[in-house]
Amino acid sequence: MVHMFSVPAGAAFSACQSQPRMIYITNTELDDSGSVRAIHSHRETAEIALVYQGHGAHKIDNRIYNSEPGDLLLYNTGILHQDLSSTGEEPMCFYLCGIRGLQLEGRLPGVLSSNLDSYLIKSGPYGQFLYRGFEMLEHSIQNHPPHSSPYISAMAHGFLQSLLAIVSELLNGHAAPEDSAAAGDRSLAEEIRSYVDRNYTRNFSLSELAENLHVNRYYASHTFSSAFGMTIVRYRTLRRIGEAQSLLTDTDSSVTYIASVIGYDDPNQFSQAFAKVVGMPPSKYRDLSVWPFRLNKKERGGPDIKK
Repeated sequence: MVHMFSVPAGAAFSACQSQPRMIYITNTELDDSGSVRAIHSHRETAEIALVYQGHGAHKIDNRIYNSEPGDLLLYNTGILHQDLSSTGEEPMCFYLCGIRGLQLEGRLPGVLSSNLDSYLIKSGPYGQFLYRGFEMLEHSIQNHPPHSSPYISAMAHGFLQSLLAIVSELLNGHAAPEDSAAAGDRSLAEEIRSYVDRNYTRNFSLSELAENLHVNRYYASHTFSSAFGMTIVRYRTLRRIGEAQSLLTDTDSSVTYIASVIGYDDPNQFSQAFAKVVGMPPSKYRDLSVWPFRLNKKERGGPDIKK
């Protein structure tokens, strides 16, 4: 389950508009039940996650990364990703923060790392510090009175600067080489995925897709399924549900409106598709995921992060 906490902007951010801003943090627990966040991306938001308990699997740009406590996961703006499930006996737990206005030196806007091998890095000696920082923010946002928003904003801004400095330091020491072939020719499967990513809100047919890409529809279907382990229609459904999950947690839009903007004319059909992927209807997902100054806080000890 995901618990989301909005970070107030406050005066601290107003005084430094040119700097990145933390807009939310989440505390997520995943088990092997199959109820997961569908594959999704964020148009204007980069994310950094810290795994503090259990082991998990994460799909970032169609590559699987296996995590353990102390690992940092880097999600660039616009990159497709999905936190799949726990791969051990105990649930996987991780903190995550969303960042707007990210611009690191020497990198494109919204990019934390351009190296596929660096989307997962070890926090090393910084693990405990980062865990306590996330924990402090979660506790402060959950318990703060309305008049203390400027102080929460200042704490979030300070912690974000430390977090980004640590990530930059760890990336500079990462031994894996940069991928110089990232701008090379894409395979047919990647072309198909790109087409679906641009058009998933439309009810296009496989014949239309094949005609636009100048390929045989059956060959296109086979190539995509072989590369990504799912049909084109299934991938489109997951993209729609992933976008719906973002809209349910980030906006106050009605379920009917969200259904319409992601490609469903019938809200009931959308609710059925959502429940099949997520394990619950959209309204319940919103109630459980969005933080309206409530959280079923469970007592827990420190993180399972090696010092």
